[in-house]
Amino acid sequence: MTHDLAREITTMSRSERAAILFEEIITNDRPELADHVFAADFSWPQFDLHGPDGVRTWVRAFRTAFPDMEDHVVEQVEQGDLVVTRVRCEGTQTGAFRGLPPSGQRADFTAIGIDRFGDDDMIVERSAWFDIADLMRQLGHTTLEVPAVDRP
Repeated sequence: MTHDLAREITTMSRSERAAILFEEIITNDRPELADHVFAADFSWPQFDLHGPDGVRTWVRAFRTAFPDMEDHVVEQVEQGDLVVTRVRCEGTQTGAFRGLPPSGQRADFTAIGIDRFGDDDMIVERSAWFDIADLMRQLGHTTLEVPAVDRP
């Protein structure tokens, strides 16, 4: 994508905007783009995160655990104010992630993101799901210690 991506985002479809999180903000480490995709009142209830800064908090934690993470959109479904995105995630776990200590192993897993858009075509709410058991298997983890935190 071009250097002027922030300007291009305003003309994108909702599906294209949702893809920015995965293919630009995460994969290309472009956290500044969160301001152009996520509303100021954005909420990610799973992690008690809010606004574009909340997105950046989550992305920093994810990229700290998987610094070489590449997310690729596989398919999307857009209906009304919702976009559902299936993403292929590939990366090496060199940091702790969701209670899993660093393994040094590479993982290739699927995640599903559900984004709700506001009237201004900014994402106002998100939820995300992935198979933690499959991820643990790939990373060589046999036990999971659930962290005593509710944030990334």
